[in-house]
Amino acid sequence: MEELFNGLCLGFRELAGYNRVMVLGVDSENFCLKPLHSVGFDKEKLKDFRPEINFMAGEYTDAIFLNKHIFVNSVPETDSFSLLGSKAYITFPLLKRALNECWKVKKCQKPNCPSFNSKNQFCWTNINSGLAINAPTEDIRRSTCIKCKEFKCEGLLWLDLTNHATITGEDTAMIYAAVTQVGLLIESFRVHEELVKVNEKLKVTHAELQKAHQSLKEDLQAASLIQRQLLPTSFPKGLLDVYAAYKANLYVSGDYYDCFELNNNVIAFVVADVSGHGSAAAMLMSMFKIMLKSSPFNGVSPAKTLKAINETLVSEVDSGKFITVFYAIWLKNTNEFIYTSAGHNPMPIMNKKTGEIELLKSSGFFIGMMPDIRVQDRVLKLDGKYRIGLYTDGINEAMNSAKEQFGHDRIHNLMKESATKRCREFVETLLKKVDDFSGGEELADDATILVCDL
Repeated sequence: MEELFNGLCLGFRELAGYNRVMVLGVDSENFCLKPLHSVGFDKEKLKDFRPEINFMAGEYTDAIFLNKHIFVNSVPETDSFSLLGSKAYITFPLLKRALNECWKVKKCQKPNCPSFNSKNQFCWTNINSGLAINAPTEDIRRSTCIKCKEFKCEGLLWLDLTNHATITGEDTAMIYAAVTQVGLLIESFRVHEELVKVNEKLKVTHAELQKAHQSLKEDLQAASLIQRQLLPTSFPKGLLDVYAAYKANLYVSGDYYDCFELNNNVIAFVVADVSGHGSAAAMLMSMFKIMLKSSPFNGVSPAKTLKAINETLVSEVDSGKFITVFYAIWLKNTNEFIYTSAGHNPMPIMNKKTGEIELLKSSGFFIGMMPDIRVQDRVLKLDGKYRIGLYTDGINEAMNSAKEQFGHDRIHNLMKESATKRCREFVETLLKKVDDFSGGEELADDATILVCDL
C-alpha cells in the first residue's frame, strides 16, 4: 500500500508537474481525514494535519460526499488546506468498487428514503438519504455514513495547484483514470490485508485447537486405560473355559462385562450396555460396576441386585441415559443357573453335547430411568456341559453396505459350528466374520462379548 501511494504521488509530481501531492484516508472514528502519503511536503508539518469533514469544512469534503472531483481556485482561510499555504487545489475521491446498490445490500425497507430503489451505488452522495438513518443533522448523517461497511470512499487524492497552470479537461480525465485504478487497487489491498488477518487468526485458532485436541486425546487415552483396568484380567477357576473381547467405538466405552466368584460355590456373569457411547457412558458404567460388586443381594438374587442399583441411579444420578443388563449367577453345588435381564437382548446358552441353543430372556425394563422396574429371576437347571455367550448389540447390530444387520442368527449358528472349539477361537472367528460382514468399516457402537464354558 505504501509503495502504491508513493508511486501515485511521485507520478503526478514527475509526470504531470504537480509539486505537492497528497493521499488522505478517511478516519471514521475521529471524523476527519488523515494524510497517508505525500510528496513535496515537510513531513513534520503534516504530523498533526487532520482536515475535518463536517458540513462546515472546506469544499474538499464535497469530493467525498458528492462523489466528484472538486476544483478550488481560491482557498479561503477557513479551509484546512490554507494552513499548508495552498492557494488553489483539485481533489478526487478514491473509491472502492461497489458491487450493488446500497439499499439492495442492506435489504432496506424504507421507501421514503431518496436512495431507495435508486441506481446510485453510493447512497451517501444523496444528502437526503439521511432520512433512512433518522439523522437530525448533516454531520450526524456523514458520521454515520463513514462508519457504515457499505461506505466505499477510501479517501482523497489532493493536488496543489498553487504554482500550476490552469487544469484542463484532458488533465481531469487523465487523473480520473488513474484514481479509478488506484481505488480498485486499494480495495484489493484491503481485502488482502483482511485475508492475512483472518489467516493469522485461523493459524492461532488451529494451534489452540490442536493443543486442546492433544490434551483431550491424552485425557481420553488415560480414561481408556483406566476403564480397561476395570475389566477382569483373570477369571474364576471353576469354569471349564472362558474368553472375552472388548472394543470401544471411541476411546472409552459404555459396555461392561465381568465374570467373578462371589464365594466358593457361586460364580456371577454380567454384560451391560449404556445407551450411547463416549465419556458420559463410560462414567455411568464405572458407577454401575462399583454398585454391582458391592450389592448385598449378590449371590442371592440377580433381580434384587438390579433393582437396588436402579433405585440408586434414579435417585442420585440424572444422566438421561439408561443401561441394559444381563446378570446371572451359577450355583455350582446345585447346578442352578439363575438369571435376569433388564432390557438386554436374549442371550444364548448351548448344550455342548446336543448343540441345542436356548435363549435366556426376561421381560425386565432397562435400569437408570424409572424408579420402579419389574425384573424377575429365572432359574435354569443345568444338566451336562454348557456354553453361554453374553454380548452387546454392537455385534449383532453391525451393518454391511446394504444396511443389513449381522443379526443374532449368525452368532447362534457359529456357536453351534464351534461347539467343540475353545472359547477364544469362537470369539475370534465371530469378530472376524463381523468385520468381513461390515466391509472393514468401524463399528457404529461399542462391541463386547464374553463366552464361558460351564
